[in-house]
Amino acid sequence: MRNLTVSSQTLRLWSLAAICCLLVGSSGCSTLLTVAYLIRPEDVPAEYKGLRGKHVAVVCRPVVELEFTDAGTARDLAQRVGANIRDNVRGTKVINQQEISRWLDENAWVDYPTLGKAVDADLVVGIDLDHFSLHEGSTLYRGRTTAHLRVFDVTDGTVVFDKQLEDFTFPADSAIPTADQSEQQFRGLFLRILSGRLSRCFHAYESRAYFAEENLIY
Repeated sequence: MRNLTVSSQTLRLWSLAAICCLLVGSSGCSTLLTVAYLIRPEDVPAEYKGLRGKHVAVVCRPVVELEFTDAGTARDLAQRVGANIRDNVRGTKVINQQEISRWLDENAWVDYPTLGKAVDADLVVGIDLDHFSLHEGSTLYRGRTTAHLRVFDVTDGTVVFDKQLEDFTFPADSAIPTADQSEQQFRGLFLRILSGRLSRCFHAYESRAYFAEENLIY
């Protein structure tokens, strides 16, 4: 007779399937959804999976009126998005943001693919920051931004992914008194939320984490 071998992972999945069947019989569909979440917690797939295994440059450019007053925000956002991609997209090498900043400081801007070739990237994640603000009135913080996110193939300059983020607001349904924290603290929080929203286009994530952001203040 032929020997049959079963991996430990297969046994685990069979066991979980058996538990599902028992629980569904006694508790209904909600229990099945809970167990399914435990088996596969990253339940929302990436919108674009092409970054895996590539050399990627992340570049953020603000509109002209922000370029001199808030250029640091654009570089900080690019750094955070790049770090998220490096941590969550397997096999991706993210070009050091200092190398990108040095090229931008030393060269006249042409386009994203030209910069990508200069830093030996395969793909460029380009973020056009069209609007960025932190205040709602003089006594409240509420971050707002509009951004255009694209991925460029450096070899031929084509756009392989395109997404518009219109009027992204945090907190979504409230505001934070300026007396509660400094502007630097709120800027850091807003950029963390914004960079997470942008980088999730490129990796699977948990839907619960997405909704939890709306209640995150500190």
